[in-house]
Parts: sequence; C-alpha cells; structure tokens
Amino acid sequence: MAFLVGFPYIRPMEFERLSKKSIQKTSERQRSRKILLFLYATLFGVAIIVVRLFYLQIHQGTHLCKLGERNFLRTEVIPSERGNVYDSEHRLLATNRPVFDLRWYGSGAFSLAQDQRDFINKIRLILGAEVVDDLLEKQIERSERFSRQLLVKSDITRDQLCKISEQCAESQNLSIERRFKRIYPFNSLASHILGYLRQARESHGVQGLYGLERLFQDDLQGETGYVQHVINATGKKLFTAEQKEAQAGSDVTLTLDLDMQKIAENLFSPGQSGAFIIMDPKDGAIKVMLSYPNFDPNLFLKPISQEVWQNKFYTDSPLLNRAIHAAYPPASIFKLVTFTAGLEEGVITTETEFDCKGYTLFAGRKYNCQRRWGHGLQSAQKALGVSCNIPCYEIAQQISIDQLAVHAMRLGLGQSTGFLFHDKSGLVPTMGWKQAVHGERWWQGETLSVSIGQSSLLVTPLQIVRMISAICSGYLVKPRILLDEEIIRYPLYVSQKTIEFLQDVMGEVVKRGTAKRMKVFEDFSIHAKTGTAQIVSLAKQKKGAKNQLEHAWFSSYFSYKNEKPLAMVVLVENAGSSRPALKIAENFFKRYQELLREKE
Repeated sequence: MAFLVGFPYIRPMEFERLSKKSIQKTSERQRSRKILLFLYATLFGVAIIVVRLFYLQIHQGTHLCKLGERNFLRTEVIPSERGNVYDSEHRLLATNRPVFDLRWYGSGAFSLAQDQRDFINKIRLILGAEVVDDLLEKQIERSERFSRQLLVKSDITRDQLCKISEQCAESQNLSIERRFKRIYPFNSLASHILGYLRQARESHGVQGLYGLERLFQDDLQGETGYVQHVINATGKKLFTAEQKEAQAGSDVTLTLDLDMQKIAENLFSPGQSGAFIIMDPKDGAIKVMLSYPNFDPNLFLKPISQEVWQNKFYTDSPLLNRAIHAAYPPASIFKLVTFTAGLEEGVITTETEFDCKGYTLFAGRKYNCQRRWGHGLQSAQKALGVSCNIPCYEIAQQISIDQLAVHAMRLGLGQSTGFLFHDKSGLVPTMGWKQAVHGERWWQGETLSVSIGQSSLLVTPLQIVRMISAICSGYLVKPRILLDEEIIRYPLYVSQKTIEFLQDVMGEVVKRGTAKRMKVFEDFSIHAKTGTAQIVSLAKQKKGAKNQLEHAWFSSYFSYKNEKPLAMVVLVENAGSSRPALKIAENFFKRYQELLREKE
C-alpha cells in the first residue's frame, strides 16, 4: 500500500475513535444550545406571566375587584335631602316635598303565584289599567324570575299610597320607597337668584346648574347614602353587607324679603324686559333682585320638550340675569358723577349758575340739551334737578376723560361690585382704554358725550343701586345676598359737602324735576334721578324698531315714615322714554305702602 509523502499515518481504528469523539462533542454542543434555548424561553414565559400578574393585580386590581364584587354585590344609592333656601324672615323659597315610588322586588320564582297576581290586580285597580297594563305585567314576571327590582309607578298620590298600604300590606314583593323632590313654592319668584337643577345620572341625584343651586351645590346637596346587598346568581338578595345613612344638605338663608320680592315680580308687563333691585344702603343687603322676563325653575326638574323650550326660552333671553350680567349706558344718572367731578376738581361750585340756550358749541359742533328750547339761567342744583345737559358739557370741557373716570370709579362704576354671583364690571372709558382697544387717541368732544352718560359708558343695574346707596350713606358697600355674609364698607373719597349737594339735588328731582310725579307719596321721603339711555343715534333709528328704542332708568333712595332707608333702581329695556321706569317705581311705592300699612 502506498502512502502520500508528508501526511501522518492514522490507523483505521484510531480514525473511527476520533470520528466518534467529534460527533459526541457536536451532539453535546447542540444539547447545550437546546437547553439554553429552553431556559431562555422559560424565563421569557415567566417574565410575561410576572408582568401580566403585575398588570392584573397591581395596575388593574382595584378595577377588577370592583367587577368581581358586582357579581355578588348590589348597591342601592340613598339620595340625600337637599338643603332649604329661606328669605331673611326664614320663609321658604326653595324646599323639598316627599315623593313615594311603588316598586316590585322579584323573589326568584319561575312564575307568578296566584296571590302575586291578586296583588297585581289590586294595584291595577288603584293606579289605573293604563298604568298597570299587559306590558308592565310581563315586566313584573321577568323581574320576579330574575330577582330584579322594577319601578311600577313613580310619585304616587297620597290617596294611592293609603290604598296600597292598606290592601297590599301582606305582599312580599311590593315596596313603597320615599325620596325627596325639589320644589319652588313660588314658581318664578327670584328665579335668577335661586337658579335651577338637573338630574345627575352618575349620582342618582340632582345637580345645580344656575344661581344658588349651582354656587352652593356641595353644601345644599349633602352626602348621599347607600345600602349594599349580597345577592346570589339569580340576583336574589341574601343579606345586607354594608349600609350608610344619607346626610341632609345645609340650609341657606338669603337677605331677600319675600313680601317685597312678591311686589316686584308683578311690576313688569308682558313684552317688557328689564331689572329691579332694592338694596339696604347701610349694609348692602339685597332685599329685592328681579330680572324680567324670568322663568320657573320647576320646569327644569323634568325633561323639557322642544316646543316648551321654543315658547318659553328661545326669545327675550329669560335666563339672562339683567340685574348683574347685562350692561347698559347709564344716561342722565351719570350726571351725578359729572357734577361730582366738577365739584371735587374745583371746576364749579354749588353756587355756580348756568345759562342753557338749548345747546352749546364745542370745536365747531353743536351739542344739544335734552330740552331743545333751553332752560334759561339756573343754579347748579336746579340744572341737575331738571337733568340739563349744558352744565355737564361745560364741566367736560375743563377736565380730562381720565379725571372723570377716576370719580366714576370712586362711585363704584367700571368695576365689579364684589357680589357673590360675579357681576359684570361694565366700562368707564379712559385715554389708555381707547388707545389699547381701538388704537386711537381720545378726543375731548367724546368727553362731552360721556358726561351725559352716553358714548362707550356701560354699567349694570347693580352698580347703579350701589352708587345711589353710596350717595345716601356716604360710603360704598359690598352688595350681599347671604344673611350671614360679611358686611364690607369702603371709603367713598368724596367730600361731605359734595355728597350733601347730590342728596339735595336728588330731592329736587322729586320736588320739581323729572320725577315730580312721586310727590304724591306723602308718607315717603324720596330722592331720585331718572335717565333715558340712547342706544342708536336719532338719525339712524328705524321707525317701529323696538330694539333701537332708548332704555329707561329710575334710581332712588327712599324711606317710609320711620323705616330705614332703601336704595332702588329700575331698568326697562327699549322703553323709548323714562316713563315706563317711573310707572314701575310708582306702582312699587303704592303696593309697598299698602304692605306696610297692613303691618302697622
């Protein structure tokens, strides 16, 4: 046998042994790789299980626990009794009435027994066949089979309650449950203050959406209770696991006077819109607050149809509280501010006389008085008493708009009053305001328009009654609607001499001025100021367009005999003149006088 030179000689037996060893090593490596792969797969699987368990037990544990409890627990919510709302004399303005619901509690029987059908026939006779019809009877059968509860009739009458209690007392399925339903006994009275509710599905209760009902939702609502029942697979109650009593809500007492509010509610005529406020100038207590048109909060306690919404809420904005959330030009009432600025800045004195020829000229333009033929020569007191424009024009030519704005703000205009309901701040223009908003400089001729309550001036009725209160008392007071609300007073920064002049002028308005029709009320001491707010220039007014007519103002502070003084404001939108506001004030004085005489 020949051998290749350079290659070692390997015997056949040794070659076979080496081959087996190599194969064995390869097999071991493959086995090790398989073991590693198996270990890695096992670790990966264990990791997935651990992560999943962490997700289910830690992250989703609470949620899954609740889902599990639903299989054997049933929770019945017990609504709390909502707190009452009272006027200042502890008379109810919003309360609750008990409501009785008839329910059927299924017992898990496959079908209705004869005695159960007898009870169903009895409630059919009591409630009426149209209530307990064939469909309801089938629903009762289903509730009985699956141990469920069914509302048979909500809000049954007292007579029905008595009959069911007497004739069905032995029934193990029928149950009469009591709850409370919100009720406003005087319907639309003070509706913008009280507000309204809606059904809250998530809490099985009600939720305030407007007014005090919204502002004091948590206090009025109280704390709901619950009863937890353990049930079996068919839904049958086995025993009570946990129970918590409902806690009634807190009561709220307002500064409103029910008798005076009732009078105010009937002052406006259908088709009118406006506001009426009476406030105590000493402590800021709101005795009357009316926005008209108003609404009945009872309507919101159940679903409102489209037809009802169109008829009652689509026009005239009855949900707008015009007393605090709408702003208007103050018209001639602002002349009190202009005279204050003139006196405090030393431009005029209480002895200054003015010659009114029916107009004044400034920068080549004629500015008219509201009496086109003029008032003639008159004192400052008489000029303001008859609401002459000329003194305001003369003052406005000698002071800046910023000076006028300072005195307006001192009297409470152009800023929120701090009222509980977050009223509008209105607008008192300044040079900086016009530059920032319109990008233009302020012209002195615009100050003349502002001086008589026109131009871009805007105020709320609440701001006006606060200003009139300040003239009466000598200080600004924060309006308040809660009886236990803190009384907050602010200094007026107006001299006593100026305040006394304004008081005398408002007395002159009633004696010989624009409110002289109020002289007939001999038992009253009345100080007043009227206004007619032009919203569209006479040249642009369209004939017959009511929404372009002037707003009517009447403001006053008054007292009856020895009663404490009160401040009043009346606003009538698009009235055309101040007469409608004067008429409303006159009717109030008449009825208020009758009310007080009855109490004497």
